Amino acid sequence: MVNNEAGVRARIAVVDDEPVILESWQEALGDKYEVLLFSDPLAAQHHFDHHDVDVALLDVRMPAMDGMSLLAHLRQVQPKAEVIMVTGHGTIQTAVAAMQLGAYDFFCKPIDDLDGAVRRIDSAVEHRRLRELNATLKQRLEAYSPATHLIGESRPIRRVREIIDQIADATAPVLICGESGTGKELVARALHTRGLRRQKPFLAINCAAMTETLIDSELFGHERGAFTGATSAHKGVFEAAHGGVLFLDEIGDVPPPTQVRLLRAIQEGEIRPVGSTQSRKVDVRVVAATNVDLERAMREGRFRDDLYYRISTFRIELPALRDRREDVATIAQFLLGKLTLRSGGKATRFGDDALAMLVQCDWPGNVRELSNAVEHAATLCDGEAILPEHLPAFVLASGNPAARRVPAHAIGSVSSSPFSQARNHLLDDFEMRYLKDLLAVTEGNLSEASRRSGIDRSNLRRLLKKHSIQAYGFRG
Repeated sequence: MVNNEAGVRARIAVVDDEPVILESWQEALGDKYEVLLFSDPLAAQHHFDHHDVDVALLDVRMPAMDGMSLLAHLRQVQPKAEVIMVTGHGTIQTAVAAMQLGAYDFFCKPIDDLDGAVRRIDSAVEHRRLRELNATLKQRLEAYSPATHLIGESRPIRRVREIIDQIADATAPVLICGESGTGKELVARALHTRGLRRQKPFLAINCAAMTETLIDSELFGHERGAFTGATSAHKGVFEAAHGGVLFLDEIGDVPPPTQVRLLRAIQEGEIRPVGSTQSRKVDVRVVAATNVDLERAMREGRFRDDLYYRISTFRIELPALRDRREDVATIAQFLLGKLTLRSGGKATRFGDDALAMLVQCDWPGNVRELSNAVEHAATLCDGEAILPEHLPAFVLASGNPAARRVPAHAIGSVSSSPFSQARNHLLDDFEMRYLKDLLAVTEGNLSEASRRSGIDRSNLRRLLKKHSIQAYGFRG
């Protein structure tokens, strides 16, 4: 017995106007497959319009409709089905024409080696199964691959897509500005995949995640023995991205000494690895991103004016999710679809009430925070539709005006509880919201979260454990 991926016997349709031949195929294939017999090609055509088959054996010459026409129709309505043509008047021209229309194989009557013909049918069934399996695996792999499409049809995001299309083929640097979680790396990847450098590397590096002592080595590389621990030469991201696109995330956190070398690398196309006396030429398109005010950083002397002007030849401003609420439902459904493909969960859609709450939420962490909320809801949901009770508490609170004024732990009135209890409830709610916003801004980087918040790492871990918050869930 030969089964398909669902564990059901493969369906073989045989269309021939000779009853004896139909009976022969039933006897040869019936033990292995579900065999469907048609002496009328018009009846077979009607069946193909409404029911799937895995393999079809079509006689070439039949009254009412010839097999070649039926082959063309089947390829149109069921492109995944495999077709084997059978004729008593076989010619090279007929076989070639059948193959051009998409036939998998071609038999000539009389079939002297029936066992051999059955083996070829087995091969067609297996080919159909493998094609379906490959398509499924490809779909699942795409769910893990980095997205390069900006979801939504709001005016702000349509404008961003227009700018990307206009500048994708250029070589000049691009500065992407926007709040954390708005999709700055997504824009950088879109510039890469739609531009002339699409066949070359795309490398991304978070400048805020590197210490001042290592950032030069990561950007420009180092020679063996350049510093303690440099036991071998190391190629920096500029050299590794040669010919392609280099995405410098959080460029506003690059220390001033490195800014000087970064300017030369972008402006002159030259880098000098740490410990080397020789410069190297590189051809890299730099796409930088930041969620800080670089103009203010320049006024305060924290960011070089000349570097700013060099990286901002083109500037893209990304809207916050709260400024394009009409896109929230579409993005949430897209995120749920990718999550379901990856994890095989049951949830495939959002209930109307749950979707309305997602739209009403302000999403300070933008799309990244929405993604975390979708994963939270999908994990708790044991049916097809995500309901309000599956959503995180802060989303439920955002959809309730009373809950916005009073923390979720103390809905009604804080004065209804003893002072110490109300204070603890308010403190817990503040801590949870602060930690989530902090991790959203720092993309789950505990070192950066500790630096920005002023909370040492051990206390930060303690607070995260207290509120059952996982830092890895906020990583891009």
